[in-house]
Amino acid sequence: MENPSGQEHPQPELPPFRPAGLEMARGLLYFSLVFMTFMFAQMVALIWQVWAHAPELHANGFSLSTLDSAAFQTYWADLGTNGDVLSLVSLVADGTCLLFFFTIVYNWKAERTRHFLAMQWPPLRVLLQWAGYFLVLFAALEGLARLLPDMDSAFMRKVLGSVTNYPLMIIGLGLMPALFEEFLLRGLLYGSLRHLLDKHVSVAIVAGVFTLVHQQYDWYILLLYVLPLGVFLGYARAITGSIWTGVLLHLLNNLASMMLPQGG
Repeated sequence: MENPSGQEHPQPELPPFRPAGLEMARGLLYFSLVFMTFMFAQMVALIWQVWAHAPELHANGFSLSTLDSAAFQTYWADLGTNGDVLSLVSLVADGTCLLFFFTIVYNWKAERTRHFLAMQWPPLRVLLQWAGYFLVLFAALEGLARLLPDMDSAFMRKVLGSVTNYPLMIIGLGLMPALFEEFLLRGLLYGSLRHLLDKHVSVAIVAGVFTLVHQQYDWYILLLYVLPLGVFLGYARAITGSIWTGVLLHLLNNLASMMLPQGG
């Protein structure tokens, strides 16, 4: 069988560490733990922003009952599509959980962490080649979006239309999601699955999870845009043997999506 969690092209084999099934189960457990921590961190960060933007809620102090109040729910709905707020929430949640992620993975894999996460840089020629592939895919997906009016995302229109702090947007909604999602999904999850499963099955599973975690979009956007992108990023990581290929292409996708005009 291929080396389960490293590059797909030949590289020095590492000696056996633990049973493959145990390693995969442990990796899936860690993936679930980091993902749940991320969801909790996002929720706490957004509650913090609602509290910061709603001084009228401060009169009686904060309690769990505050979360059920009409005023809180109104702010929650409004700020949930505010680009500046979501940029800050993403920066805090992604940054915090990245630190948690690397702590867990390093305690698990120790000196094998770099190998497990495929953190070696790809050759520049390979990176440029995959960037070319991405541009073709992105053009095709955007062309499809123009042909199908339903592909327009009302969520992204609201988010991008409310942005006033563009540097924060680039970091919070461009860079940080690319780093966190790639290391969590095509680093930890993919690497864990590869202890037992082959490359193609692992890419398919990770692409499915990638699609499911973007539930802010309608189903047709998930099926026709997010899923193909997830498959593409999976093979970019698998074939080049580097997590950084996916990170850079994911970042390129995020930035390109921000710069394109949103439909009305």
